[in-house]
Amino acid sequence: MTRLLLWLALLLAAAPAAAHLTPNSEIRLDFGARRVEAEAIIPLAELSFALRRQVPGMLGPVRDAEVRRYVAGGLSVPGWQVRSTAIDIVHEAGPPDLRARYSLVPPPGVSPRRFDLRYTAVIDRVPNHIVLVVARNDFAGGHLTERAEMLGGLQPGATVLRIDRGTGSDWRGFVSAIGLGMHHIAEGHDHLLFLIALLLPAPVLTAGRFWNGYGGWRHTVHRLVAVVSAFTVGHSLTLIGGAFFGWRLPAQPVEVGIAVSILVSAIHAWRPLFPGREAWIAAGFGLIHGLAFATLIGRFGLDPLQKAKSILGFNLGIELVQLMVVGAVMPALVLLARTRWYPAVRNAGAAFAGIAATAWIVERTLGVDNPVGRAIDAGLSHAPWLLATLTLGALLAFVTGRASIPSAGAGRCRRYSR
Repeated sequence: MTRLLLWLALLLAAAPAAAHLTPNSEIRLDFGARRVEAEAIIPLAELSFALRRQVPGMLGPVRDAEVRRYVAGGLSVPGWQVRSTAIDIVHEAGPPDLRARYSLVPPPGVSPRRFDLRYTAVIDRVPNHIVLVVARNDFAGGHLTERAEMLGGLQPGATVLRIDRGTGSDWRGFVSAIGLGMHHIAEGHDHLLFLIALLLPAPVLTAGRFWNGYGGWRHTVHRLVAVVSAFTVGHSLTLIGGAFFGWRLPAQPVEVGIAVSILVSAIHAWRPLFPGREAWIAAGFGLIHGLAFATLIGRFGLDPLQKAKSILGFNLGIELVQLMVVGAVMPALVLLARTRWYPAVRNAGAAFAGIAATAWIVERTLGVDNPVGRAIDAGLSHAPWLLATLTLGALLAFVTGRASIPSAGAGRCRRYSR
């Protein structure tokens, strides 16, 4: 019966393993180059039952000596140095849990990727209690996702689990970080929409308070390089700060700030707000976007070198997708900019970005979904088809009616050099 319960718990916890909603305990392992960090999550009700008394549920560090001794001694690895680093009460989902953190250091010359994990807290006193063991972070093993990987389970009478992560390499971690960056930016509709909104006016010049006139290839390429590079510098700075120095802001204001950045860029695509200074705006708002990236990548890699490689790979993945987006969008925009249709296309794109940004601001400020936001997300999920339609439309417009808007040198437009 207990074996059946164990496998049932493993199945239920497999997706997602990190959300602790069932009354089982959970051990999360982070694998580094020289050590392993473990985090045990224990339901307070189960711990109270094991200790035969009520454990206070006040959030913060645990000061009860009996609780600390019991939990600290509950995890061990034969032959390794195991040290309890923190024991506190946290609230993840549902009732409060006790969270215990441990540092596991192998003897010199011993791989931190293979060991016998022994754990007894609660399962030595509570029948049918189950402990799920998951890998949360394994850079060398290429496990860099937000979903924990199930390794096995422990229960009364089976308190030792063999951990074998195989032979890892930094190259696997680096490649996984690239893939993670590509996936994150491709799925991050808000990040891409911000970039596209800044690119909409890139091919054109300003005339007073209006956009007017195709600026030519040199002008367009200069703006493209400046905007994309500045955005990269901006989000890289806060990404590094978040990963190495713990720069953090609550998720809600960061997400709202990203939506605001899209709204400002959309207004600028409609009417020039900061002509010639798009790179500075891209860098400034890139700092906000980087904070969102930092919450994801900051926990990857226990060691400084692994963190650096994670950041480099993640950034490279982001840049690859950005370059693909620029390569897919800009030829169509350049063709359209040489026709009488571009003001309508630019304004339509600005309106779409503005509506999406407004919907996201409301959604993220109030914390509730709205039908407009859902419709926008659904539409952006078909981005490849939208880009294909844009490209075909641009070719058709270019062939049937080009050069209806004066280009640079026509004498009617001036270029901002600021």
